[in-house]
Amino acid sequence: MFLNQMQNLQNRLIAARAQELGITCELLVPDCEDFLRLTQNGQTIIINKTRSHRLPLLAGLLAKDKQASNLLLEQRGLPVPPYAVVSDAGLDLRCIEAALAFVERLPLERRSVVVKPMDASRSDGVTIDVRTKEQLVQAMQHAAAYSRQIMLQQFVQGLDYRVLVINGKVEAVTCYRPVELIGDGHSTITELIAEINTRRIAQTKIGTIDRFAAIDTEKSSVNNVLKRQGYTVDDIPVAGQLVSLYDTEQMEAGAISEFYSDCTDHICRQNIELSIAAAETLGIDVAGIDIRCQDITRPLTLEQGGILEVNALPDMIHHVYPYEGQSRDVVGAYLNYLFTAQKEPVLAGTYTQRSVDYDVTGNSK
Repeated sequence: MFLNQMQNLQNRLIAARAQELGITCELLVPDCEDFLRLTQNGQTIIINKTRSHRLPLLAGLLAKDKQASNLLLEQRGLPVPPYAVVSDAGLDLRCIEAALAFVERLPLERRSVVVKPMDASRSDGVTIDVRTKEQLVQAMQHAAAYSRQIMLQQFVQGLDYRVLVINGKVEAVTCYRPVELIGDGHSTITELIAEINTRRIAQTKIGTIDRFAAIDTEKSSVNNVLKRQGYTVDDIPVAGQLVSLYDTEQMEAGAISEFYSDCTDHICRQNIELSIAAAETLGIDVAGIDIRCQDITRPLTLEQGGILEVNALPDMIHHVYPYEGQSRDVVGAYLNYLFTAQKEPVLAGTYTQRSVDYDVTGNSK
């Protein structure tokens, strides 16, 4: 079957839902999954996974440029954590001094940064919650392996959220939180971790998926976090005791195993509007808005959180198959949008003035 031949899970999701909606789906180029051809009622369109045929080229380029996209979001008045770019990441003394100067300008109580390469995709080369000079130099060396330009951005305490916006509407919100254990009074930490790991694999209509990354007790970071709490992997936590496995300090992004939980019904109206405005500002019709904050039910502010990134190729897997919470038919919404007539394409870097403007407090004005 065509679906079983696909390697990319996004494409599998799209092909499976398309079949249910009576939409013909095929590879544009045989044995190449870069482009799908969708046909319904005589109308044919070409897409690239979750990139639609309406995505302007400039919008896609802006989404990849962290500095340019942050600048546009700031100019719109949206809450973006303070950042700086080190233009020549040769890691000479001048480069390091420039990075330290940025860190020292941050409020003392929030003097922690994320260090990320400007040109890398996903979480490659990214280190979060960098607090000391030694950690900063190490993180910059790590980022420099991926890019000669490095961005430093204030680290936001809280949880990560992904807000999916399709055609100016929030379709789903997922919260990512580090995996943690709850003691049962008779199982060791090793046994509790093994039990959790058995739940991470899910059988779905598109095949086997990992609902979260496997927890590796061989990693020193996990053992160090346990040690700080007074545990070893052989200890038995009391029933109901919460045990953390991860600490954000000087952690490589992507090294933390996270639970994916649907929280679409909990995002407040102001944060819905901010997310829609972020996608609109960059001209991205199908966007994943990355937000980090203390509480998604409260309006986003620079004290309470900020917009970290706007993605033009959003992953829909965890909206459809969350570890916890309700599944959202985001692929159906995406396909319906693709075959809906549009008035005019949104131009990247421009936006229609809405009934409210935003300031960096996240409040309407």
